[in-house]
Amino acid sequence: MIIFGTRTKLLQNSSNAAVGTCNYCNTVGSLYAYKQVKYFHIFWIPIFPYSTEIISVCDHCKKVNYQREIDPQTLATIRSSGMPKTPVGYFSGLILIGLFFGSAAVAGISGSIKTKKYLESPATGDVYEIKRKENGKSMYTLYRVANITTDSITFDVNDYEAEGTKGLRKLREQRSDNYSEKVTLARPEVVKMKDDNQISSIERK
Repeated sequence: MIIFGTRTKLLQNSSNAAVGTCNYCNTVGSLYAYKQVKYFHIFWIPIFPYSTEIISVCDHCKKVNYQREIDPQTLATIRSSGMPKTPVGYFSGLILIGLFFGSAAVAGISGSIKTKKYLESPATGDVYEIKRKENGKSMYTLYRVANITTDSITFDVNDYEAEGTKGLRKLREQRSDNYSEKVTLARPEVVKMKDDNQISSIERK
């Protein structure tokens, strides 16, 4: 079960000193300022703040005034007293999401570079993930490099085909050594297969 929701945090001004007189009970030096931060969380991990505003609280009568209710002079005093910035921790979720997608992008770029290198300099035993479309579905099988010449590559063709990446993982786990047919392709044909996204990756042991 995913637990999510919103929370509110009060951050006191930097000086922690009173910023004025309460205009409700007229108690001198009883007014304190806070920055109210409302944030969205998942599993109590802050994701991002969606609202911030200055509020004042009277230490005597406990009257709360929100930013729109604070008179301009008091508001100016509050701001000059040094209101805290929203802590970076309240952006934890966004930072984690950014790191995840950044890592995924780096991994994708690294994988593309590796695949390009293996395509240009094939080696016996390289395993190609071959993808084709059938009735809108992605079907996968494996080609294993058996022989290499200047002009062509001969592959062992896996006896099985799988639907989707989940099926491909199962094929790799259970049928990775089942090869009984061969196919020989000219090198330009292999390059065209990669350009047409028929080769999704190349692995080398």
